Amino acid sequence: MKTLSYEKYLDKVYGCFLGKTVIGTLGAPYEGIKMPLELPFSPEMINTMLPNDDLDLQVLWLDVAEKYGPDFTSDQLLERFVTHCDYSPGEYAIMRKNWLRGIHAPASGSFCNDYYTEGMGCPIRSEIWACLAPLDPERAADFSERDGVLDHWGESVYAERFFAALEAEAFSVDEQTCDLYALIDAGLAAVPDECRFRELVEDTVALCRRYDDVKLILRKILFRYGHPDCTNMFQNIGITLTALLKGGLDPIKTGMDALNCGFDTDCTCATAGAVIGIIRGAESLNRAYAWGDTRFVLGVRSERRSDSVRDFAEDVAWLGCAFNPGMLEGAPEKHYDFERDPSPLSLSVIYQNGADGRPDASIGLDETRSVALLMENRTAAPLTVDFTVEGAGCDERGHLELEPESDDAHIVLITCPGDTEELPEINTYTVRFTAGGYTGTYCFGLAAATPWKAVGPIWRTDPICTTEKLLAVPNYWHLMQDPGYKGDPTDIVRRFHLNFAVDTHTPYREPDELFTPLDPDAATEYEETLFSQRQDSFRMEDICGFRGPAVIYLARELVSPAEEEVCVQLGHSAPVALWINGELICESADCDCWDAENLHVQHVKIRKGVNRVVLRLTRVNDDAKFNLTFAEGATCAAHILHYASRNPRYFGRGQ
Repeated sequence: MKTLSYEKYLDKVYGCFLGKTVIGTLGAPYEGIKMPLELPFSPEMINTMLPNDDLDLQVLWLDVAEKYGPDFTSDQLLERFVTHCDYSPGEYAIMRKNWLRGIHAPASGSFCNDYYTEGMGCPIRSEIWACLAPLDPERAADFSERDGVLDHWGESVYAERFFAALEAEAFSVDEQTCDLYALIDAGLAAVPDECRFRELVEDTVALCRRYDDVKLILRKILFRYGHPDCTNMFQNIGITLTALLKGGLDPIKTGMDALNCGFDTDCTCATAGAVIGIIRGAESLNRAYAWGDTRFVLGVRSERRSDSVRDFAEDVAWLGCAFNPGMLEGAPEKHYDFERDPSPLSLSVIYQNGADGRPDASIGLDETRSVALLMENRTAAPLTVDFTVEGAGCDERGHLELEPESDDAHIVLITCPGDTEELPEINTYTVRFTAGGYTGTYCFGLAAATPWKAVGPIWRTDPICTTEKLLAVPNYWHLMQDPGYKGDPTDIVRRFHLNFAVDTHTPYREPDELFTPLDPDAATEYEETLFSQRQDSFRMEDICGFRGPAVIYLARELVSPAEEEVCVQLGHSAPVALWINGELICESADCDCWDAENLHVQHVKIRKGVNRVVLRLTRVNDDAKFNLTFAEGATCAAHILHYASRNPRYFGRGQ
């Protein structure tokens, strides 16, 4: 077993969080500026600490680790976040929403999270796990994965594993013996051989070996990995590694290099500062820069003994002694009475994968979903398990015989009949079990696949060619004549043959006309069908297989338990219009690079009872992606979950 003196360990833990808070403050005021900068350093830039989620959630994670010990679970972390953190930017809103719907990790980090899934939200939380597993990169990475899957999937989880492993290995070196390239290799040992994140790290290392100019390296990183979201992990970790490799373990130079690359500057600066802090330790940093102890400013609720970074580091180090008995020489004696789950049985839920290869935790009208309940025998003796699963569309009983320290899965079938009148957003299922004389419960959930009545596709040519127009001319070539057209006349003919017209304005249907009960067999002008929206975002090809420019109307009866004002967040990569209760709420005739929040409309009134929601979607090209979210506020706000949706077959009832 590798060992470390407690004095040196504490100094490095303190250095980690001192570097994170001080250098993170350097970048915080400029977060989101996605341009290279030339800002000069001044001491005033680090005089006043600012609240930062980079540290906030790690304070909550320490609370959890102190309570449950090294066997803490993802569920325990996520519950702590939901109950002790009130803000919800980006992926935080997704994991909060999924937890409240009963969707556990790892699905909580992937379901409804296609835009923020590669964000910086979890890589910036790696330090606590490294500090609780010093000199043990693999264990630190495994701790971090329980955290990362709360709100991310795949590449960002690898990134948190990478930094946790790198930082755990950094406890073995100091500023004289440090080889940053070797630390990066230790981090890479914790991520898969085949992943885009590994490519990013290897590319950044190669660029830093070849070039000295940080801005030139930045340009090449953005050429390969640039993303419009300032918090996207790829470009920001490229920036962090570049600043570290070119900064000479000088936290100010390193922080300013990261800051002047722009993007998620508080995160890039804070992570680089934390790495240098572990390597050098707080004593070295204070000797060189006279920072002294500093105070952190929390945006979450925690009952730490003070706001001193030194006290926080000491709390982490004390817990690290309990996590690593025998490793830390001269460690103080401190007893923790960790809470242990008394159940001999561990339960978890595994959802079917959707078309995107990620867990699909949804259920829609006229569907039967299968969910696997994984049951693990924690004991060294055989275990008999009897259980029931109850909830809407499910009433099952089961029996399992588990060998010692083994697991088995039971498939649960859940049905949502096609004649269900209302589909609530939250659908919770309760497992009640008896195992080895112990009785317990476990809950999981399925989100509603929002039912819409889809009308379309509606398409036309340019010029419009009708029977009446054809009968009025010798042949349809006469319809192609446009004396005002400045290009080659062949363009008009070939466009007529090869494409459809883009039409963002013709009112093919008035909103109120869409709310007749859905009857797919009715003789209507356009196809009318049920569209079950599984996740927050969707594409037009999810609705129908028609290709080319077209219009589709979506109609939904949203049922609210109360009258309220909400914020609508509308994402679109193609023209879109939204009506609620006959009022045009917003529209855009432009194509945009889709994100989950292209448009925000505040103070939208929702009635108690039934609300009629209409979307007009216009495909312009192959990319037509949309989403509609109701939130409590414009920014960093929780999503609203207390709505239900009326079955389109029963539109008009209760109006």
